[in-house]
Amino acid sequence: MASSSRRNENTANRAGEPPASTTPAASMAATASTATPQVPPLPALTLRQVQYFVALAHSRSFTQAAQALSVTQPALTAAIRQIEFLLGGRLFERSAHRLTLTEAGTTILPLAERLLNAARGTFDDMTSTFTLQAQTVRIGFIPSVAARLLPVLGSLRDAHPNVRFALSDLPNSELVAALARGEIDLGVGIRDEADEAGHAANTEGFRCDDLFDDEIVLVARRDDALASAESVNWSQLTERDLAVFVRGNVSDSLQRTGGSQNLRLEPKYRMEYTEPLYALVRSGLALAILPKLYTLHLHDPALVALDVIAPRVTRTVALMSLVGKERGPQVSACRDWIAQHLAT
Repeated sequence: MASSSRRNENTANRAGEPPASTTPAASMAATASTATPQVPPLPALTLRQVQYFVALAHSRSFTQAAQALSVTQPALTAAIRQIEFLLGGRLFERSAHRLTLTEAGTTILPLAERLLNAARGTFDDMTSTFTLQAQTVRIGFIPSVAARLLPVLGSLRDAHPNVRFALSDLPNSELVAALARGEIDLGVGIRDEADEAGHAANTEGFRCDDLFDDEIVLVARRDDALASAESVNWSQLTERDLAVFVRGNVSDSLQRTGGSQNLRLEPKYRMEYTEPLYALVRSGLALAILPKLYTLHLHDPALVALDVIAPRVTRTVALMSLVGKERGPQVSACRDWIAQHLAT
């Protein structure tokens, strides 16, 4: 009887025990598992593989790309096959004598370039934390804004000595393209319609903060008949030889202005740099049409800058970046500083 009672008691105890999954230890483990967010896995594609793809896309030769990357050609071939497998499609069309990008490869190339440039910039910031304790902001700008932009950057570095700059002066189309590829963090250039290469700073994905308007002016010899007035009309320039920069949007502005006013305003000379442009004017061969920013430090007694009216033609200088692509707080702080001190 006693044995029967103990068996009944043990049976009752087992019946009253909670299931193994609801023991205190198991409950804590379940709670911890629920409370900790799962970290999504990274894609299997590596930065090195992306670098291989970009190198091959530019060289269009397995031999040249392998040499540039210091890898064997079979290793490069295997890496490209692995990339195509991971992405789910072919990136290159291969033939006996030619290597070209597929439509998908052409679309992916700028994205891969942007990823590599962002990674390089981020790695530079990480290493500088342990070396110079400095953070580098990559800034591109059109040459004409240098006289106004660089003093602003100087005052920023005085206020924040740890900030460093990597500076590039670029034509506007190259500036916008470099920003799109992630080669620079901020750009100070012209917000305008797309140029011949299809680059535009007002397209989706770009953030543009207008800073100031830069007027298009005329530079003439001081003894020119037009120089006696403070300003001239566009109609007075139709019979004169005009010179402009070979790059930039001044030529487009002339065409738009001439079209709207039924005037023939076609440049005869197109120069790469400021000094040849001014030399044409000094020699009496042409009048120069250029942004007013270029004339801020014009101290040539033989030349004079004049406003051109009816209508006044301006271009908008803007601070540009990629939406949501800033590498760190130092880029945001630099953007805010430039916007505050350069905008008028």
